[in-house]
Parts: sequence; structure tokens; C-alpha cells
Amino acid sequence: MIKAIEGVITKKEPAYLLLKTASGVTYGISISLFCSAKLEKGEKIELNITQIIREDANLLYGFLDASEQRMFEMLIKLNGIGASTAMAVCSSLNPNAFTNAIINGDADALKSVPGIGVKTARRIIAELSDAKLVADEAMPSHQHEAVLALESLGFKRDKISKALSTCTATNVSELIKEALKKLG
Repeated sequence: MIKAIEGVITKKEPAYLLLKTASGVTYGISISLFCSAKLEKGEKIELNITQIIREDANLLYGFLDASEQRMFEMLIKLNGIGASTAMAVCSSLNPNAFTNAIINGDADALKSVPGIGVKTARRIIAELSDAKLVADEAMPSHQHEAVLALESLGFKRDKISKALSTCTATNVSELIKEALKKLG
């Protein structure tokens, strides 16, 4: 599976580019409008890649921003949301606006995306409301590891966040023990 590609942009359209690698292979990569605005033809870049392999195609989606890639990957896992709709969301809402729309239940923000109506917006909010929307980079690594461990035990993210906000431990094992006492 392709995870990243480094190369020179040989052709750029608003939501698509051709990236030629040092070995001479040129890849066609779909990108969001936000990503496109940051890139110039002839520029050497490295894009994080989400690869989708279908029976009739091998598609590459490129991202400069890891949080935009996570948002795209979260969306394509939802029933009824394809890669083109997920890329439309990435082109219309930045990751912070998307996260705020989900947390606040703002269907109007999602309806502003071409191809998303009222029902789809409400379904996205319902399915992602308990998803991992907490920004992992903003969380200290020991807390992030504790969250993942507690989620693997079956606890919900919102309850874990509430419990961890009152914990005082500074290492992973003690933090998990303290949170388990509060969750139990």
C-alpha cells in the first residue's frame, strides 16, 4: 500500500495533480481545494497518500495535512459516503470546522458541501458524534496512549475524556488505573 509519494508537480488542476517521482514514474493524485491552493506547478513536495483499490481502479488521494487525511479516512468508512463526497467535504471544510460541526451537531455546515443534503448531514453527525474527534496532536502522548487503551477496553471516548480530565497521573499505567477507578 502506498503511504506517501515525493516528487515534482508536472501538472496541476484545481482538484488533481500529476506528480513525477525521481524514478520517472508519474502518479495522478486527487487533492482537496485547500491542498491545491498551497501547491505550485514545478514544486517538489511529499504528499501523504490514501490509496483506494477497487475492481476497476487504483485511486490515490493526496494530503499535505495529516488531520485532513484523517477526516477523509473517517468519512469514507461511513456507509453511503464515497471518496468523491469525502473529498468534497475536505475541499469545503477545514478539519477544525468539520470537527466543530460534528461536536456541535451543525448540519447546516455539512449541508454547505456540494452533494450533502439534510439526511446525509444528520447521518454523518450521528455516526461520528462519538468518533475520535479529539485532536491527537493537542493531547500529551501519555494521555493519548491511555485513551487508546481505555477505548480498547470498550469505554466510550466522551466518558474517557471526562474521567481523564480529573486524573493527576503523569505516566500511562498510573493514568489508566486512575481512570478505571473513575469509570468503574
